[in-house]
Parts: sequence; C-alpha cells; structure tokens
Amino acid sequence: MTTGDAGLALVLACLLAAGAAAANEFKIPRNVRHKMAYMPLVDDAPLSPLPAITNGQRAARGQFPHQVALFLGASFCGGSLISASWILTAAHCTVGTTTATAYIGSQNLYAAEPGKLTPVSRTIIEHEGYNDPVFLANDVALIRIVFRVAVGSFVGFVNLPSFSHISESFTSQSVQVSGWGRTSDTIPGISEELNYVDLEVISNERCATFYGESILNSTLCAHGDGGRSTCSGDSGGPLVVRYENTFTQIGVVSFVSRAGCTSGAPSGYARVTAFLGWIQQHTSVPIRL
Repeated sequence: MTTGDAGLALVLACLLAAGAAAANEFKIPRNVRHKMAYMPLVDDAPLSPLPAITNGQRAARGQFPHQVALFLGASFCGGSLISASWILTAAHCTVGTTTATAYIGSQNLYAAEPGKLTPVSRTIIEHEGYNDPVFLANDVALIRIVFRVAVGSFVGFVNLPSFSHISESFTSQSVQVSGWGRTSDTIPGISEELNYVDLEVISNERCATFYGESILNSTLCAHGDGGRSTCSGDSGGPLVVRYENTFTQIGVVSFVSRAGCTSGAPSGYARVTAFLGWIQQHTSVPIRL
C-alpha cells in the first residue's frame, strides 16, 4: 500500500467512525408522546372552569437543578435527581419501557446547552404494587443512571423528606411543580423550555370531593390560584417545598382530571413520604430520621 493509499484509508476510517457516532447520538423526536394519567371526576365535583404547567412561568436554567427530562421510547415524562445515581419518576411513565434517555441540567430541550448530561439507562425499577390504573396506587419508579452525576452550576440533587415527616399532611403548604409538559389542553406537544407553577397543597378530604375513593392515603393533591395546574408531559416530575435555597420533594406528578388540565380540578401526586422506605431499600439513598 502506498503512502497515499494509507492516508486515504485513514480518512475513510475516520469518516465511518464519525458516521457511526452520529447514528448512535440520541435525537429528540419532535412528535414525542407526552404521558399523563387522567382521573375521572365524581358526579357534582365542585369545578370552576378557570385557566390552568398551564398558566405557569418560564424557569431559568439551573433554577430547578434537580429536574430531569425523560425520553422513554416514543414517550416523554419528567423526573427528579435524588442522588448521583438515581432518578425518581412515576410508574405510569415507565411501564412497558426498558430504556430511558435522561436530560439532566437542561432548560431548553432542543438547544445546545453546555454541561447538559444525557445518559441512557436500562435499569428501571417500578413499584411492585403499581397495577391499578384506576386508583394509581404506588405510582412511583426509579431509574439508575449509568454514571455518577456530579453537582454543578445547572445540576443538583433534590432533598427527600425525613422519616419524621411521614405523618405530615403538608396541607396549606406553598409548593412548586416544574416540567416540560403541555401549556394548555389544546397544544399537542411538550414545551421546549422548562416551566413551573406555584400551587398549594390541599387536604385529601377536599381532594376526594373531586375524585372520590380514588384518593388514597398515599395520594397528595395540590391546587393553584386561577386554576393553575400540571398537564400532559409533566408526569413523574417533582412537586417541591422550598426552604431558602434548597428543595424538598414531597410529591411525584401522577394525574390530572379527565376533564382536562383547565377544568379547575386539583392535580394529584404520589406522596413521597409514603415511599421513603421503598426508595431507601432499592437505592441505598440515606433518608434522614
């Protein structure tokens, strides 16, 4: 082989390698299907047709450093970074899925953002008690990240409640929920940019006036002034209480009203305090006493 032939072979090998790398690079599907569970309302539910992260605000990059975007096959959900190795999300997001691509440290899913992490995971643990699409019991799941995530300017871990909070209802607490879900019932796709909304936790008794026996002890409900709410695509995301510059996650986005995000009904969450033991068992993430 001549020197020229060797050079040409090297160039072709580099081109083939670059092509293979490009073929393996994850591309966000524009027609991704946003997941959300919908809960039927009871007769005579006290609805008010107010505008419904419907009616939220645009989040700055790094404002919610624990927020994760999850692409699960052709579906999309949210999640939260609870440690360097684990993401918490909803079981109805992961059911039937074997692979998840996580976007960590992102604000605009379609933009080139320095420091954005995009690990692929094939370790998904759904709560063994999740098998009831009507009551959405045990609607939690865990995803193990293939490498340990380091805290940075746009990446951080959310705190979990302590075991001492298990009996806490959080009623009347001011909370925030974030996600890339639909911004109205009429918009077909997820939002390109992260949004958030301020809500207030309501009692399970009040929530049951909307959803009846579907509200379990392990359910948490929240409502917002002006009917603000979560929407399709926000599933699995974190509902947090803010203490100064730290966030504690008390809910995992689970469902909205079957009547729609703008119906005026409260949104529902898996109550994190009900699953602290389960999370610790599967992840070894330490839970404060």
